[in-house]
Amino acid sequence: MNSFSKIIAFILAAVIMFLSPLLYMAQKQDAISQIYISNETTKFVDNIKNIGFLNREMYMDFVSKIDNTNNLYNIEILHSHKIVEPLYDENTDTFLNDFNTYYGNTYHDEILKTFDQGEEYYFSQGDYISVTVVNRTRTLATKLMELFYSSDIPNEQILVTYGGLIRDEAD
Repeated sequence: MNSFSKIIAFILAAVIMFLSPLLYMAQKQDAISQIYISNETTKFVDNIKNIGFLNREMYMDFVSKIDNTNNLYNIEILHSHKIVEPLYDENTDTFLNDFNTYYGNTYHDEILKTFDQGEEYYFSQGDYISVTVVNRTRTLATKLMELFYSSDIPNEQILVTYGGLIRDEAD
């Protein structure tokens, strides 16, 4: 009986000795991917903010750069356009010297449709853009954590959101 417990202890020690460093290295790889995706997303959005438009080449260049991490990602682009409407009295149709201001949103699919028509997508100065990148494949760290902790771990381990105000400084 004593030898059986020694064999179990040896197997358990071997698993811990190899799984722990492997899990640590996989989590470090996810952290490196997170930083890389963050940097590329920042460059992509800052370029759009500076020039005021997005074209197919810029988008495909961004996608090819983030594909270098060997993960698949969901990319969401949100364009918020400021809309200003003057307020009128409904009964007399006179201007009330006031305005309603709100934002209309254009989403990722609508933006990409302009590329299918061979056009560039233009932003107006003062609009907002937001880009969110989330991994959709399970990373090695996710798989190892599920094995190590015996529980379900969310697939979304790499998440980057970046955006800002369109300056359109190219004019």
